[in-house]
Amino acid sequence: MSSLSGENRLLFFPVRHHSPVCSYQLTRVIEKYRPDIILIEGPSDAEELIPVLTHEETRLPAAVYYFYKDKKKLVSEEAEDYKCYYPFLNSSPEYNALLAAKHTGIPARFIDLPYYELMINTSEKSGLRRAEKQDYADDTRLTQGDVYRALCGRTSVRGFEEFWEKYFEIGGLRLSPEGFLRQMHTYCLMTRENADPEELEADGTNVRERFMAARITEEMKSHWRVLVVTGGFHSSGLYELVMSGDVKPPKLHTVPADCKGAFPAAYSYEAADALHGYASGMNYPYFYDSVYRRICESGSHEGAFDGTALDLLVRTAKACAKKDLPAALPDVTAALSMMRGLAALRGVGESGIYELIDAVTSTFIKGEKTLSSSLPIDLLKKLAVGEGVGHIGDKSRVPPLITDFEEQCKKLRIDCDTVTPKTAECGLFTSAKGLAVSRFLHRCRYLGTGFCKLQKGADLRENRDRSRVREEWTYRRTPSTDAALIDHTADGFTIEEACRTAAHKTLAGERRCEEAAKTAVDCFVMGIPISDERQLLTERTAADGDFFSVGGGMRYFETLHRLRELYGYEDESAEELIGLCFSKLIAMLPTMANLPKEAADGCIKVMKHMSALTDSILRSRAGELETALRLMVSAPDRQPAVYGAAMGLLCRFDDSFRVEAERALGGYLRGAPEVMKQGAEYLKGLFSAARDIMFGENDFLRMTDELITGMSGEDFTEVLPQLRLAFGYFTPQETSATAKAAAALHDTTASEIRFGRVIDEGLYAFGKRLDEEIAEEMT
Repeated sequence: MSSLSGENRLLFFPVRHHSPVCSYQLTRVIEKYRPDIILIEGPSDAEELIPVLTHEETRLPAAVYYFYKDKKKLVSEEAEDYKCYYPFLNSSPEYNALLAAKHTGIPARFIDLPYYELMINTSEKSGLRRAEKQDYADDTRLTQGDVYRALCGRTSVRGFEEFWEKYFEIGGLRLSPEGFLRQMHTYCLMTRENADPEELEADGTNVRERFMAARITEEMKSHWRVLVVTGGFHSSGLYELVMSGDVKPPKLHTVPADCKGAFPAAYSYEAADALHGYASGMNYPYFYDSVYRRICESGSHEGAFDGTALDLLVRTAKACAKKDLPAALPDVTAALSMMRGLAALRGVGESGIYELIDAVTSTFIKGEKTLSSSLPIDLLKKLAVGEGVGHIGDKSRVPPLITDFEEQCKKLRIDCDTVTPKTAECGLFTSAKGLAVSRFLHRCRYLGTGFCKLQKGADLRENRDRSRVREEWTYRRTPSTDAALIDHTADGFTIEEACRTAAHKTLAGERRCEEAAKTAVDCFVMGIPISDERQLLTERTAADGDFFSVGGGMRYFETLHRLRELYGYEDESAEELIGLCFSKLIAMLPTMANLPKEAADGCIKVMKHMSALTDSILRSRAGELETALRLMVSAPDRQPAVYGAAMGLLCRFDDSFRVEAERALGGYLRGAPEVMKQGAEYLKGLFSAARDIMFGENDFLRMTDELITGMSGEDFTEVLPQLRLAFGYFTPQETSATAKAAAALHDTTASEIRFGRVIDEGLYAFGKRLDEEIAEEMT
């Protein structure tokens, strides 16, 4: 398996994904072995993307993004959508194999199962069907298990990554290609021997290897020297299958073209970091990428790790200085000395990332290590992980939506090539650019790209901060940004077109007026006229029989109507939709008279909104509302709070209803204790709509006082929350006036009522009874 002799027709090169030593030794093997073809572990249906990945203007990190829509339920009955990434860094052996093949004119092929087929052949909660999995390749078998634990114990290292760096990344650079192959095959074979056969079947390993073995066997018919580059765990399994001479490839399923796909996408170092959850990644990918670039630039592996570690040490010191942390030249010198001393003490040929971390910890941190004092380590690790985002040079295979996204960012001067959060401030009404930036970022948010987040500004969906005229956004590009844009590729070739299509689909699937109105708000802030969807919005409103949903929708449409001029719209569709909602509510209002108590507040809110609209936008329809309210109060069964609100609103139309409202309160006063308690709810509804009724020429104040004082202590405690809400509608001036009037009734002062010492009613009753008993004894 490891002979580089020209007589060896088949050579397996096992790799750890994104390993610089594997890339270095692989390029040496290709130069020495001179294969006729290079076969690489990678989904075979993405082979046409190889020229894009190796394009001169492509900048890594980059990835192949795969998706599969399980509409035929071949994976599970849930018919879910699946996606994953196959990342490439400068240090990725697979990428360097593709690059070497391009430069030498050797054909290169991807030989692995298509992504959709792997999903179909993987058991639930295993392999790529684990909840956290979104990466095609998986190196976890090389980094887990009894083998690595035994080796770490024997070599006195703290974990696998430190073991790997010492004996493979640094030590492997000094080996011959043959020696490195023997070392890799030995380690991978030991790992393979400890694998569970049932697990290999469940996670799709067996079916993948049968497929790859069949492809290898087929290529050997037309090529003499075949080089196979796969994850180290697969090498021995593939060798056994090919040598057996009896390879039966799995039969592939027929999947519609629109349910599967593979696209090139920009990727980030952060997403490729094992510490951020990438199972096949190495810790601190930028550090190892820098090591490999240094090897390529110098043409030698000598000093590659030492030089990269020193460069990162200096950058860490500069980052500390920007944070006003003490990192003087003597600290850097001490860290360098410590780093090299640790490498010599540990028997490591050069200083690696772990020697660098330990050295910075011991020299940059003064005193005890705490969350605040460990900031230099945090800065170092952040630099070692990397902040860069890649770029796809050949746009012919990039989805047009990503191209438009990048063009829009360039036009609006938004940096779309950073994973470091940046801030954008938009003056919505001070410049055309501010509004344009706002609309673009709202569109990106609507498509679920994760590219941006609104930190400050008006939130029309939640009806908050409508007076704000500036927005503050944070944004950064991650692999999920490109993934979301690829997912929406079928919706349009531009961001605006995709948003229009996505909004249309959302509206088509809505059945409630309020939710449809929220989508209209989304369109509004994205700069998409709601007139485009007037028909759908009209249909959703007309078909909705939910009083509260239509009321909520009317509120959103009013917001859009009032803000249309401010946001630069000439669209009158919102006013028409307000009228349609109003008509629906008028028809339903009489049936709301006796709704459940818990729904009363929501109903009152809608009623008051309808009344407010008849004072402005819908003045001509005030008579309709009055008629509906009269029917409501004449219903035989009425919820007290809603009844009170209806009476209060009717006082606007006919002042004689003040007498009716007073008569209704008198009815509650003359009723049984349970009826009296309902009077508190009646007052709450009445005051919410017409609190000025308390100050008219009527007996409302006296009757309210009778209602309150006529209750028992227990009943009063029960209705106290309702009473608090009732009087909570009063302004401070109205509260003061009420206190003065109540003081006159009880022969005291307003100040004593409002601010006097509160006496527990139970204690007062006990004292009264005690006085009566004493008086009786004295008599």
